[in-house]
Amino acid sequence: MRLVLENVKKEYKDTLLFQNIQLRVPSGEMVALQGRSGVGKSTLLNLVAGLEKPTSGEIQVNGISLSGKSMNELSSIRGKEIGYIAQNSPMIPKLTALENAKVPLWLVKQKSDEEAAAMQRLFHFGDLLGVAHLFEKRIEKLSGGEAQRIGILRALVRNPGLIVADEPTSALDDESVEQVIACFHHIRSQGVTIIVATHSAQIATRCDKRYRITQSELVSVP
Repeated sequence: MRLVLENVKKEYKDTLLFQNIQLRVPSGEMVALQGRSGVGKSTLLNLVAGLEKPTSGEIQVNGISLSGKSMNELSSIRGKEIGYIAQNSPMIPKLTALENAKVPLWLVKQKSDEEAAAMQRLFHFGDLLGVAHLFEKRIEKLSGGEAQRIGILRALVRNPGLIVADEPTSALDDESVEQVIACFHHIRSQGVTIIVATHSAQIATRCDKRYRITQSELVSVP
């Protein structure tokens, strides 16, 4: 899925976060977004995911412009096209890990074959992420790193063409980070586009391209 940002600007009142953001990510490419805390990485991801609107500029996801869309319309696009991984993915404490991963499936009516395919994806990616054996445990019994991987799994359940990930490995050890990278590389090989904000060199160096927000601009990192 192709992602395009054209002259994107975001400011809050008198505070400029970034401007003139130009980015083109073709299908099946994994891109790292770097920069110190507070420069706007999370905000830029929120714009791409349709959780916020830019001050100006245009964002296209799979050829669909997000400009001029209502928040309800953006939510619909996100549900169909985008898997969003928050830095601290909210979970429902009394549900099992598997039930939490299945939440997106409860929000839309599924045909029997679609539900079967989604369950197959859950167990496949659960194995890749090393969490399938935790599926029957309540989410509140899991460690922070285990719950974070369930959050990643939840973003994959509806087979999105674009993954938007905000510090998806902040609570993980090196071995678990490698599992996430392997999972991302697997879906990338199937044409899924991934944009990930990260402080982890372990992830950033395994991306196809790296960018940094500095002095309100997006610059390529060699």
